[in-house]
Amino acid sequence: MFWGTPDVSVSFCEDKYVVSNYIAEYYNTMSALSYVIVGLLFYKTRLKNLSKIIILLGLGTALLHGTLRFYGQWLDEISMLILSFYIIKEVRLIRLNKRTNDLYLFPLIFNYFIFSHYFCYFFIVFVSLQLYTYKIAQKDYRNCDNHEYFLIKAYSIILAFSSICWLLDQFFCEYVGEYQLHAVWHAGTALSLLLGLWAIII
Repeated sequence: MFWGTPDVSVSFCEDKYVVSNYIAEYYNTMSALSYVIVGLLFYKTRLKNLSKIIILLGLGTALLHGTLRFYGQWLDEISMLILSFYIIKEVRLIRLNKRTNDLYLFPLIFNYFIFSHYFCYFFIVFVSLQLYTYKIAQKDYRNCDNHEYFLIKAYSIILAFSSICWLLDQFFCEYVGEYQLHAVWHAGTALSLLLGLWAIII
């Protein structure tokens, strides 16, 4: 194993070091670059700061799957939490005209480091952030035009489908391992990000 013995706290279906001797999970690593592409697409918009976090997420996710080392998992999961927080902040400001103090981010990250070896903590917090984002986006549907409504609905449907792929890959690996569903999760969530951010800036 080129990067040493894996020490991540979560496992993935993809066979290790099959396509390349230097990349632990080739398809999961390559699909992570879809986040980088989405980040670059929004880099010159008013969501530049969000785009930087998305690019960091893509690099962190690629590092996680490319090495299966815990420092990659840290970068991947912290980026996901930070991105979720700032998407909520952006949606609350634009859609609800409410500001969110950045100080709320610190206990989120602090607790992550305390419980970083327990993947269930990250999972619960991340899912909670996604549900809250969906909830506040739903409140604004009545004020959306048809174009925005379609984008938000498409974002929600693709995210839900991608989440199912993640769950299948995580808990039913022996049955679905050959389908690279975690890579589908990467591509699907990158697409949902694209649609969700597009809905914010139009």
